[in-house]
Amino acid sequence: MKNKNISKTFKAVFFDWDNTLADTWPTIFKATNVVLKHFGQSEISMEEVKIRARLSSRESFPQQFGENWQEALSIFYKAVDENKKNIKLYEGTLPLLKALKESSCIIAIISNKKGDLLRSEIERFNIPNDLILGSGDTNFDKPHPEMGLIALKHFELQANDVVYVGDSITDWTFAKNLHMDAIAIGNDTYDGPLLARFDSVDESMKQFIL
Repeated sequence: MKNKNISKTFKAVFFDWDNTLADTWPTIFKATNVVLKHFGQSEISMEEVKIRARLSSRESFPQQFGENWQEALSIFYKAVDENKKNIKLYEGTLPLLKALKESSCIIAIISNKKGDLLRSEIERFNIPNDLILGSGDTNFDKPHPEMGLIALKHFELQANDVVYVGDSITDWTFAKNLHMDAIAIGNDTYDGPLLARFDSVDESMKQFIL
C-alpha cells in the first residue's frame, strides 16, 4: 500500500477504529453523559468528550470517578453497546479495506475500545481484517506499544513494514513508540496542531492511493 504523502510501500496497515474507520462520536457522547448523569454530575459537550477520549477508558475513568471507576466503566460500556446501531462507517472505509486485501496487504484493527465490544461492532459491518486487538486483550492500552508489538510478532513483521492510521495524538504517540510511520485521518478539529506531527494528514479515506 502506498499513500500519496508517503513513498514507502507497506506490507501491513494497522488501523484505529473509533472515528478513524467508523463514526462513533455520537455513541461515545451519549454513553459518557449517561455515566455522568448516573453519578449526579453535569453533562458535558461533544468537544469535552473528544478531549477526554484521548485516554483509554480504563486509564481515564479511575481519574474521573475514583473508587467508583469500575461501576462507571460498566455503565459506559453498557450504554455504548446499547447504542452501537448508531455507529456508521465513514465513506470509503469498506472500499479501502477491500482494496488493501485484494493487494495482499495485512490489516489489523487496534483500538482502546473494550475488545468484545470492538469485535461485535466490526463484525456487524463484515469488515475484512486479519487481527483485532482491543482494550483488555492486553495488559496496556495505547499509547503503550504492547498491542502493536503483539501484532508485529503475530505477523512476523518489523515496524518499518507497517503504517498506523488513526485520528488522535494518542494514535500518533502509539505509532512513534513503535517506530512506525503514522497517517492521520480526519480534519484535526479537536487535536488541532498536534495532528501536524503525523507523517500525513488526509481528510478522507478517498485520499489513499494503493
